[in-house]
Amino acid sequence: MSNDFQFLPISQVAGKFPENTWWSKFYKDFNDENLVAYYEGDLTLPFLNLDWDMPFPQQEGVIIVFINGSLTVDNLYNQETDGAIALIVTGNLSAKNIAVGGQEVYVAGDLSVEEILCGSYNHGEMIVEGNLNAKVLVQDGEYRFKADGEQSIVCAVNVWDTDAVCQELPVDIRKVLIEDVFLDSEEEEIDFSFHTLVTVLEEGRSALLDWSEALQRKKAEHLYFTSNTINEENILKLTRSILMTDEQPYFDFEEHDAYFKVQREHIGDDGEQRNPSVYIKTAQHHYFIWLDDDHSVSLLMKSGDSEWEDIDEESSKPLAEYWLMLLTCVNAAELYLPNIEVKVVQDILQHPVIQELDPYGEENDGFWDGSKYYGFRRQAYTDEDGYCFAARIDIETPDGAFYFYTLDNNSYVSRHYQPPNHHVRQDMSFLDAKRWEASERYFDRFKDFIARKISVDGSSVRKS
Repeated sequence: MSNDFQFLPISQVAGKFPENTWWSKFYKDFNDENLVAYYEGDLTLPFLNLDWDMPFPQQEGVIIVFINGSLTVDNLYNQETDGAIALIVTGNLSAKNIAVGGQEVYVAGDLSVEEILCGSYNHGEMIVEGNLNAKVLVQDGEYRFKADGEQSIVCAVNVWDTDAVCQELPVDIRKVLIEDVFLDSEEEEIDFSFHTLVTVLEEGRSALLDWSEALQRKKAEHLYFTSNTINEENILKLTRSILMTDEQPYFDFEEHDAYFKVQREHIGDDGEQRNPSVYIKTAQHHYFIWLDDDHSVSLLMKSGDSEWEDIDEESSKPLAEYWLMLLTCVNAAELYLPNIEVKVVQDILQHPVIQELDPYGEENDGFWDGSKYYGFRRQAYTDEDGYCFAARIDIETPDGAFYFYTLDNNSYVSRHYQPPNHHVRQDMSFLDAKRWEASERYFDRFKDFIARKISVDGSSVRKS
């Protein structure tokens, strides 16, 4: 520990307290027996223990550590969260690990944490005027973090939940943190020990596991499309994919800057035969591909309001890119959509326990599972304006996002996503594999919870 600290009565440092700190307002509540360990300039330390019962350094009465500069420290921590030494850093704070509680930690610049940033209990707060960057944020739902700049957290752990959110994917927290920091329990809940975490840091050990394997997304064993040729086989496979429901003779969606519409063979409203076809609209062109009666494939294109014309070798190049995008999207649909079955969702929504909830999902409509919330619109209805609302299950994730699982057709369960702090649900991009993977992981956890909650047998809530 550096010997260059000055130990000053709190009144002598009062003029240096940053305006946004608690101390700038309440320092007068303390007398001059309460000392500030003051350091002028940038400082590097191997560790910093902020516990009251650890004199800093060899000095009784210190209630604040004040670094008038930047601080770099391997491990910053304290065991007692019912009150601890405060920390003020007027520059940047860089650490390998931070595990604190019971005091105000104020950083005027940026906070960067290489591994774990942990705040515990409700007697503490961390204020960062700049950016906050940490690999893993561990919190118990009571400790407060405030950052005025951008926040970058790779993995967020709420100790009251069994799941962390790592790169937007739910991951069992026991695959993120070492076994030592969890208490033995016969209950299904996972008991996290803040004090053990601090002990691990005091011993110079890392409390992190390599969770890269837990982030691995599923890979298709068999691709629906095995070639990207524009031919009869692929056109027919498009019309027979899971996206083609019985309710209408086509499916359509938007992906990036393109609109796609696939139409199966059917009789139109005018009584005329419609052959299988694909329509693609991009920012520059319209493309129309259809299957002739003789099984040959015809292709046309146009720009804006111009006339349709045949596609030559040069104009076929951008079409090939969008055709590949279409096949890739349908491959993704075939990979993910069958995994959540319509029958499973129907059985859950029809269970007596769910039927007791508000039918329209407006109040008394769900259950908490740690920091996840499950809501139900258990039956479809039409409002007074004639707008139809389909039955669905909603999952609110620990980071405030929503996933929606909707029964709006008989072929598959439609899925939508709503980002944190947004109020409108969005279509899920077929090219966003992480989003689809997350939607399945959250639904698997939901099924496990609901099976315990309502004791549904295996035929009602079965593994998809």
